[in-house]
Amino acid sequence: IGTGFRWAFLVGLIWTILTYVMHSTWAASEAYSSPSIILQMRGHNGERIIFDDFREAYQWLRTNTDRDAKIMSWWDYGYQITGMSNRTVLVDNNTWNNTHIATVGKAMASREDVSYQIMKKMDVEFALVIFGGMAGYSSDDINKFLWMVRIGGTLDNDINEA
Repeated sequence: IGTGFRWAFLVGLIWTILTYVMHSTWAASEAYSSPSIILQMRGHNGERIIFDDFREAYQWLRTNTDRDAKIMSWWDYGYQITGMSNRTVLVDNNTWNNTHIATVGKAMASREDVSYQIMKKMDVEFALVIFGGMAGYSSDDINKFLWMVRIGGTLDNDINEA
């Protein structure tokens, strides 16, 4: 094999590797770097619809609650509430205490009178519940409810999937 072929092969290989790295970087930035509190979708006629509800809810918590207020929500929103609202949450994305997550699950999956007593015991003043029905947001708490029941049921046998 001649020297020219070797150089052409080497240049082609380097080009392929660089192109792959650039594409992978772009794909990762698109997949993982978009803000998860501002959502967008396309309407029936193709127009872009922006949902800013999370940011607005966190701003509301920041401006309308006391600084020492405790917020109960499903663990998914914990870091965002803490970071954007500067409020204390019962559980967040790094909660290692499964009892806390199960307590929130039990509160979310129980009747209102039971939930109120749990919130009172935990000194919770506000609860954040995400409902995406009108907007078509499929990652709302309704779709996570089965996990609230399953995890909450680890504390109380009265809570079950049946």
